[in-house]
Amino acid sequence: MTMNTLGLGLGARPVARSRVVGTKSAKAIVGTPVVGKPVQLATRRAAVTVRAGGNPEPIVQAPFVGIKEDLAARGPLYIDDFKQGISPKSLASVFFLFFAALAPAVAFGAVLTSATAGMLGATEVILATAIGGVLYAVLCGQPMSILASTGSVVTYTAILYTTCAQYGLPFFGTYAWIGIWTSILLMIVAVTSSSNLVRFFTKFTDETFAALVACIFCVESAKKIIMMFFNPSISSTLAMGSALTALVTCGSAIAISNFKRSPYGPEGVRNLIGDFAPTFAIAIGCFFGAWLAGNYGFTFDALSLPASLAPSIARPWVTDIMAVPNWVKLAALAPAPACAILLYMDQNITTRLVNASKGLKKPGAYHLDMFWLSLITAVTSICGLPWICASTVHSLTHVKSLTDVKQDPATGREEVTGVTETRWTPLVLNLLIGASIIFLKDILGQIPMCVLSGIFFYLGLAAMRGNEFLERVGMTLITDPAKMPASSPLTKSVSLPTLKKFTIMQIACLAVMWWIKGSPAAMLFPILIAALGPVRIVAGKAGWFTQEELNALDEQVETDPGYVYQAA
Repeated sequence: MTMNTLGLGLGARPVARSRVVGTKSAKAIVGTPVVGKPVQLATRRAAVTVRAGGNPEPIVQAPFVGIKEDLAARGPLYIDDFKQGISPKSLASVFFLFFAALAPAVAFGAVLTSATAGMLGATEVILATAIGGVLYAVLCGQPMSILASTGSVVTYTAILYTTCAQYGLPFFGTYAWIGIWTSILLMIVAVTSSSNLVRFFTKFTDETFAALVACIFCVESAKKIIMMFFNPSISSTLAMGSALTALVTCGSAIAISNFKRSPYGPEGVRNLIGDFAPTFAIAIGCFFGAWLAGNYGFTFDALSLPASLAPSIARPWVTDIMAVPNWVKLAALAPAPACAILLYMDQNITTRLVNASKGLKKPGAYHLDMFWLSLITAVTSICGLPWICASTVHSLTHVKSLTDVKQDPATGREEVTGVTETRWTPLVLNLLIGASIIFLKDILGQIPMCVLSGIFFYLGLAAMRGNEFLERVGMTLITDPAKMPASSPLTKSVSLPTLKKFTIMQIACLAVMWWIKGSPAAMLFPILIAALGPVRIVAGKAGWFTQEELNALDEQVETDPGYVYQAA
């Protein structure tokens, strides 16, 4: 997650926005001028969801009100979502996103294989991504969001498996019932329009949550390699070869990703090469691993895939949920709220950032999207597939790949001129991802596990880039105050002691979440993620920070596209 977007501040006066309702407003979006004065936002506005009259929407609304409003706003634009996608830019976006999405899916599958003793693997991750992604692309309100497995959800699934193994519970039956209860809770959220809570999300929540995911990626991937040196069944040569291969893979991904910031070659070529960094790095890691294995005579553990399109272990695709003891069905309700909170946070943080992207003109549809996510969660749960939700990296990359820019001749800076808002790209992308499990199975089965560990470490490092919280850790707690960059906007807006205090508060929250994640109460850690918002509010109410300091340190991100409506 990158949280670079700044807001106007909590003390800002809300700006009324226009809900695009009905055919007339829909036409305004796709070409007819809007009645009133459309204003392009020069900066990110405060994350306040307001009606056209200027009054904030309630957090909870009457049943189906939010969904009906989303349908009224997006329904008339549905055909245009397909018309806009017929372009070479959409084709290029699909080609790029296919490799960018497949590499993490395979890597997540490898993690789940290890974390669940082979019960879930790459096959399940790819199928969940493909099936859920196709349904979401056709039915959702905001097709610019891309569904995928996320680090936090994979971590929670691993915790769930460990808990089931500890208490002797049937994993797939328990998993299915937790998913069913979670789906019901998400449906209640959608029906009651509870996604309106996103207006209370701030960078404090976004960046602390992103830091947790990044740390999980880095620590777990490094631990997997380090533990090989302490495993008596693994030779020191193989352990060293695995570590070197992981380092080469990670280093290649970093170097290729950074190539887009180099002065060599045309900018478009540099960006294209940099965007394919994970795919190129996997190829380099595989070649390097093959060279090591050929010269030193050892064999790496490779990604495990079934011989046919079948589950990772011998089981039916549809779980017999009635075969589970009745007490397990009821007990599964206990962890469901935590799982629902996790999916809710992942989904809404991502869609909020997507809807805030420059150039988007069509409205978001938080409640409609949550409605379909709840049904997709039920399907994946019963089929024993990993849970999926909107992925920040995939979604923002999707928006970027469809963004048109022009260079300002006066300043030389690029300006966004528009975005191709279409359903074709996610639809075709997920169909291709589903086909890969059949046509690329032999290739995927040759990827060494250490290569995927290197990719995961890179993904963790990439998630840290642009995270202002983690940047502040180094700037305020490690850097000599005398060497503090004078040009930093943070040090100009607040004092250094205040900056340190705010950073230490975030570190404490991160440490508590990390401790809970590894404790017997690990299944409750998503609740702590939801508690980040209240913690930040309490910090202001308790007088730890003034409102002006919070505005400077924790500005909010807008939740709507870059146009607002002002009464004529």
